[in-house]
Amino acid sequence: MSRAAASMIVLLALAGLASAAEPPVRDPMRPFGSGAAAAGGATAVTGRPRFALTGVLIAPSRRVAFLNGKPYAPGAVVDGAEIVAIEPGAVHLREHGTELVISLGFRDKAQPKLVGETVP
Repeated sequence: MSRAAASMIVLLALAGLASAAEPPVRDPMRPFGSGAAAAGGATAVTGRPRFALTGVLIAPSRRVAFLNGKPYAPGAVVDGAEIVAIEPGAVHLREHGTELVISLGFRDKAQPKLVGETVP
């Protein structure tokens, strides 16, 4: 084997070792602190807000809210709460007769509001 071929094999081996040591690439479309590992595995995170609104899409024919990193339409159930309204800057959820308003960009500040009567 020639010296050039041996050098090429050594360089390829070193490049393989260097790339194996690099952390996995993060999905740029996934919100920061989404609770999922870059490799796709779930991680347990404590002390986080229950709902995180990261985006709202409003079109003439549909509305979509991005809660906890996933898209949802009105009427969908997220972690036991039903989406009752999607507005440009907030999402309204109902759970056990209580309405929660989650504002876009303020995921720590979900404000519960009492709704008329408790829904059975």
